[in-house]
This record gives sequence, structure tokens and C-alpha cells, in this order.
Amino acid sequence: NEESGSLLRPELRPWPRGAWEEKTKRIGLLGRKIGVVPMWFANGKRCAATMLQIEDNHVIKYIPPEDFARTMVAERRSIPRIYGRDKKIDKACLVVGALSTDCQKFTKDYCGLFTESGVMPKKILVRFPVSDNAIIQPGTPLTAAHFQPGQFVDVTARTSRRGFQGGMKRHGFAGMPSDERGCTKSDRRIGTIGTGRAKHRVWPGQKMPGHVGGTFKTQAGLQILRINYKYNVIYVLGQSVPGEPGEMVKIFDTNLPDKRLQQSSRFFPTCYPEQYDSW
Repeated sequence: NEESGSLLRPELRPWPRGAWEEKTKRIGLLGRKIGVVPMWFANGKRCAATMLQIEDNHVIKYIPPEDFARTMVAERRSIPRIYGRDKKIDKACLVVGALSTDCQKFTKDYCGLFTESGVMPKKILVRFPVSDNAIIQPGTPLTAAHFQPGQFVDVTARTSRRGFQGGMKRHGFAGMPSDERGCTKSDRRIGTIGTGRAKHRVWPGQKMPGHVGGTFKTQAGLQILRINYKYNVIYVLGQSVPGEPGEMVKIFDTNLPDKRLQQSSRFFPTCYPEQYDSW
């Protein structure tokens, strides 16, 4: 092509890299929570930091907005709501994979998802919505240099699993009176849940014993204190990251208006291999 000056075929040329704009939405990363360590500020104050290690992340696939709008997830989000504003699906998506593994462990259809990117099949796949100026070509590796110290991120992970618990531990009930009133076998029971004609069944949402934990939770506005670029470890302030050590978490730029990036990050839209090696 004489206009672009490239001798490669159009499908093999590198994708153009966009420029940072206001309200830009970048891609996120997949990390593993490996523990909590103490750290100290310059003034001597002690704090706790959670270590998140970025392991073998690659961009797997690009999903245009018109293709994502036809998925089940987009159709569920676009259902009209009585309260609040309807969500308009107008952003593209990038699929990120982590933890390469043997292709013989998966089906042929699943391995076909990685043909375009040219990487080994991944154990975990996550989809991140991105703006048009932050699109990254499939096959690009992602490292901890995608973020920078001092910025704020949101972390989504599955909470610790506590199993089947009663009403006192699950919902914070106070329990029944003590033995001085003769209550010996139901001191931790939830008690009556209502009677009468209107309450002839258990209403949806009734606080009762059940399974605790194991649900996805997002912790917003966590500040990055330090980044170990050699081992791709991100140190996040606090110990409120959901999940046990070893749990995989999603890390992406925060959506809080007061803590969003006001200017372009050090590497935009991400830190490419040539930038990581020369920096």
C-alpha cells in the first residue's frame, strides 16, 4: 500500500495506536492475589499493602460494539429499567486471557478462539469494555507497567467462601434471649418470619440461613503504592481486596470521578514490549 508505506498485507499490519482523551476507558488486567505485606511511607507511617501479580496476560480478541450488542450480556444490560437511566451499549470490548496451558486439555472450538491472536490457549478469559482510542491489537502481551504508581484502580474478585451459615453470622441477627427465660434450644434461631394471610409463603429476599461468600464484589478506589516491574507485582494500599490468597482478580482503572486519571498514563493505551524493554 503506497499510502501507508507498509509492505505487509492489510490483515497483517500493526493496528494504529490512539491518543489519550478525556473519559477514555482503557483495558484491564488479570492478576493473582498472593498476600498482604506491611509497608512504610516516607514519614515512617506503617500501612498494609496487598500484592497482585500479573501472570501471562495477553489480548485475545477484539469485539466491535455492534457484535457485543448482540450478546446475551449486552441484551440483559439494555433492558429498560423503571428507575435510573437505560444503559446504552456503545463501547467495544477486548478479551484478555491469563495463564497459558496445554491445548490438548480443551476442545477444538475453545482453542479456535486463540487463532487470531496467535497465543496458546488460556485458562481464564475476561472481557473489558474500552473506548475507540484505547483498542489494542490481539496478541499483545500485558504487564504490570500498564499501570503506574499513585493511580487508583478498581479490583473485582470472588469473595471468600464461608459455606452454609445461620442468620446470626449471615445477617447479623442478635439471637434469642438467654437461658434465664427458658430458651435453651433456639438461642441462635432466626425466629418467626411472619404469619397471616399476606405471609402464607416465604417472600423473595427474606433473610434466612444460607450460603455465605463466593460472590463477585468490586472494591473501588484502591491506590497503587508500588510496582515491581521485574516480577510484575502490583502493591495496592489496604487489605480489602476480596478473596483468599491465590484468587484471580480483575484490575482496571477506577470509575470513581474524583480518582480517575486526569491526564494520559505513562504508556497509552498500554506498555508495549518495545517500551517495556527500553524503559
